[in-house]
Amino acid sequence: MTRRFLLVGLTGGLATGKSTVSDMLRGLGCVVLDADVLAREVVEPGQPALATIAQEFGPEVLRPDGTLDRKRLGAIVFADPERRRRLEAITHPAIRDRYLARLAELEAQGFEGVVVWDAPVMIESGGYKSVDRLVVVITDAATQRERALARDGDRADVERKIASQMPLADKAALADYVIDNSGDRAAAAARTREVHSALGAEGDVSRQLLRGAAGRRVAPLGVTLPVNMGNRGRNELPPRSVFARLHGRPGDIAFLGYHWRRSGNFVFVDEGSDAAARAGEALARIIGLRCIGRGFPALTRVDWRVPSDVATTKGGSVVMTDPSGVWRVIAVFLSAAIPPSAQFTGMVTGRIRLLCWPSERDVLCAYDRPGEAGDVGQVTRAVVARLASTHATQLLVGSGRAVGVIRDILRGRGLRST
Repeated sequence: MTRRFLLVGLTGGLATGKSTVSDMLRGLGCVVLDADVLAREVVEPGQPALATIAQEFGPEVLRPDGTLDRKRLGAIVFADPERRRRLEAITHPAIRDRYLARLAELEAQGFEGVVVWDAPVMIESGGYKSVDRLVVVITDAATQRERALARDGDRADVERKIASQMPLADKAALADYVIDNSGDRAAAAARTREVHSALGAEGDVSRQLLRGAAGRRVAPLGVTLPVNMGNRGRNELPPRSVFARLHGRPGDIAFLGYHWRRSGNFVFVDEGSDAAARAGEALARIIGLRCIGRGFPALTRVDWRVPSDVATTKGGSVVMTDPSGVWRVIAVFLSAAIPPSAQFTGMVTGRIRLLCWPSERDVLCAYDRPGEAGDVGQVTRAVVARLASTHATQLLVGSGRAVGVIRDILRGRGLRST
């Protein structure tokens, strides 16, 4: 059997609204496996885990009818990190067994779509490393406390629970997608729909590229972006022949496809925290050019920041028009992070405008009079030079791409696997 679905982890913190987002994802067609539901199942009367808990924490954690008094047990473990770890050592293996059994059922059914593993301590337990993508629900500290207090009514208990959890900022730093639930339900719903759409598209592209590949499961994807490949007749390397060498190359990075344009965009399986770097190194050894890697979520975040009033030409270029002219919109991917203090927007040169900064490594910009003001590579070099002048570093090497190409890749257009 091979898995046909994208497996997505969903986590958050106390009173961030993770359950609300989980319900929204279920309503959008995802299969949701809820760790809290499984946790209740494994401590039902007659289950081995319940007997072990009573032995470890004492009979007072059981009600007269033999069921677990979850509130009493919670008061014990939230007050003592060591006892909490002992409880997790009892329940987590049992929960995981049920979880894996449910995944096997979905795999046997040939389910295609998004499966969400909803677990509050997924990051703390290390379980997030086994999912394809991680979504973290956050809220600001004041809203979190206000919601928790309204639900539980005990300020000291709320503060104790929050203090016992991993900081939300640390969780968000590991996420592929962050859903900020500080505002109203409508805002959270809109963001959840965006994330769901991105996850569904990634699964669709993965299935498209893996069609007919024996033994391969649907997987998270990334793209390697060579620097200065195919710009103005330089470094003209045919993507098909390059891909043939990548695809048949032994190693731990699986390359699945490529975009037809000569700028060189090669799709790989994005597994492991350093997969993008290793994919870039593998490609660089073949073509002799420096390469930058990005996962699909990073490309998606760039696409989300494209101005809403842009138009797409018949040739596939994404352009914006204002009184000063027509501007072609491109993204410039940087090979190293730079501090937020170095960020800016506005005119880079008289013909290049920096629109926004989706991350510390990526920028979105535009240049005027397509075809006359220089190619994407020239624009990229100008942007990188400006950034380097605002923050002294030699680590910035940009790999520009037309937003039209980025959108092609995210939607599976123009991709080939042979």
